[in-house]
Amino acid sequence: MHLDSILSRQGRPRRQASHEMVASVLREAITSGHLRANEPLPQDEIAAQLQVSHIPVREALRQLESEGLVTYEPNRGAMVRALSIDEIREIYDIRATLETAAVRRAAPVLTEEEFARADAILDQAERTEDGAQWGTLDVEFHQIVNHLDGRPRLQELITGLLRRVDRYWLSHGLMLKYRKEFEREHRLLLQALRERDAGQAESILAAHLAGACQHLITELSATDVTPDRKAAPRKAG
Repeated sequence: MHLDSILSRQGRPRRQASHEMVASVLREAITSGHLRANEPLPQDEIAAQLQVSHIPVREALRQLESEGLVTYEPNRGAMVRALSIDEIREIYDIRATLETAAVRRAAPVLTEEEFARADAILDQAERTEDGAQWGTLDVEFHQIVNHLDGRPRLQELITGLLRRVDRYWLSHGLMLKYRKEFEREHRLLLQALRERDAGQAESILAAHLAGACQHLITELSATDVTPDRKAAPRKAG
């Protein structure tokens, strides 16, 4: 566990009693895949690395527990929460409900400036060979096409769901594995939005998320990294 480098990258000043700082560092370590599912989170080690007392560490872990990133196990303490196959499927189902509704509302109002920004992001994503950067650009693209400006609660919900599943894509090196498929779907989605075809955009996004869900479930089932292997993957769609 190397948390100092994340703290330095964030450029945050250390505050002896700042549980927000501790939560931010741990959240990034989990969602970026540096801390993997079922990995223990010893409070002594976290406090020592971040040079804080145990109180902000304990508060931060409770906050991350409420976000679905941390769990407490009897006799083991805090751990990075693992998701079951059914939980991953449910998260993608909820994402599809929220994001297709967002895209449907966005289709008539997206501006040429936003289309240009989305195009530039896709161009950059198609050039990069870094999985973490590709994942960051993917999130930025979806934020634009979802058009969540002025809708902070919806943005918070979608962002929280992304955090719970994107860590698996990163920690298992999957971001670039399906990139060609995802990049093609991104281009199709953007074209439908340019044409103000809300129904087509909604359909493309729903299929895109269903496909991503299926790929992730298949990969995790094959490597046995989730606690629930009994729930067999179902076909997307």
